[in-house]
Amino acid sequence: MKKTTALISCAMLALATMAYANPVPHSPLPVPRIIFDTDMITDFDDVGALACLHALADAGECEILATISSTRGNASVGAIEVINHYYGRPDLPVGSPKGMGVMGDRAGAKEKVCPSAPLGEKKGNDGGHYKYRKLLADYPGWYRHADADDAPDANETYRRVLAAQPDKSVVICSVGFTTNMRRLLETKPDAISPLDGKALVAKKVKVWVAMACQYPFGQEYNAKWDHESSRIAFANWPTPIVFSDAKYGRDCFAGRAVAEMEGQRNPVKDVFAGNIPSREEIRKDSAKWLRRCYGMGGRSAWDETAVLVAVRGIDPYFNFERGTFRMVGNKGDNEWAPDAENGPHIRITEKVSKFEVARVIDELMTRKPKHGCK
Repeated sequence: MKKTTALISCAMLALATMAYANPVPHSPLPVPRIIFDTDMITDFDDVGALACLHALADAGECEILATISSTRGNASVGAIEVINHYYGRPDLPVGSPKGMGVMGDRAGAKEKVCPSAPLGEKKGNDGGHYKYRKLLADYPGWYRHADADDAPDANETYRRVLAAQPDKSVVICSVGFTTNMRRLLETKPDAISPLDGKALVAKKVKVWVAMACQYPFGQEYNAKWDHESSRIAFANWPTPIVFSDAKYGRDCFAGRAVAEMEGQRNPVKDVFAGNIPSREEIRKDSAKWLRRCYGMGGRSAWDETAVLVAVRGIDPYFNFERGTFRMVGNKGDNEWAPDAENGPHIRITEKVSKFEVARVIDELMTRKPKHGCK
């Protein structure tokens, strides 16, 4: 029985992988329907990933169903909405977790960011989240939820969006903490759907693309900071999971192109220009900046690579390895165990050079919105 189950699981994974080489223009296959889940808390490759997703949607390569924060008590949802507004999709459903998960201005913080507090200067422990509070200050009227805690419950958003979609049609792309996936799996039948969370996911979701995993073992940021949710979500998720791991994105540098753009008001440009070190700084001490995950091309493109996989599939940019990803211990450690025949998970590996992949990302981030709002 175990052998039969393993064969069925591998067959499902293979079919999902093949179906995942996404459509070219005029293809009869439907475009991916994406739920984008981001922490939007400290780093800023999240902004690049959301920009890439909107650019791909503008080109007709995907449909964005919802953009959801995996953090609370901060400006994450408002920052998401500023980017959505810039690309002409201000009414996309949003949400944030309630009652658990990462709260405040950074992973490990314990206090909520007060939405009514003056912006002040970039200093102290809010240095990481400052960029998102600044977006709200610089783009008033471009968002609905200054405080993520005022946004709808992510569970409700997920359930409403999933219930309305055709079976096996949704790709969830998460580039942050796994809180929402754990909470979704634990939801009960309700007025939205008679299915519990796990059954709803099994029915509606084609694949989960997760920016997670420290290959071959270690502590990866997204999986670590709500590691109990990671343990539950990755062990119980009922569809294939594709991992864009930390090792892949670490030396794939993108974003300087958008940072150095000229022209119109652009919140994506603002974030990258305000946080990427100058070319001169990197030339002075490239080893230091490399340790901090910066290169001449910009910032490590962890999250953007996950979006490429979610929309365009594993081909044409990546190879892959099959195996098992799992959380181990109780401190946020993870391990990847290769298993070419029976592994239930996929991890992307290098095929096209990372320099070329980064240029694809840059091209997407620098595209002008097709239906941008002013």
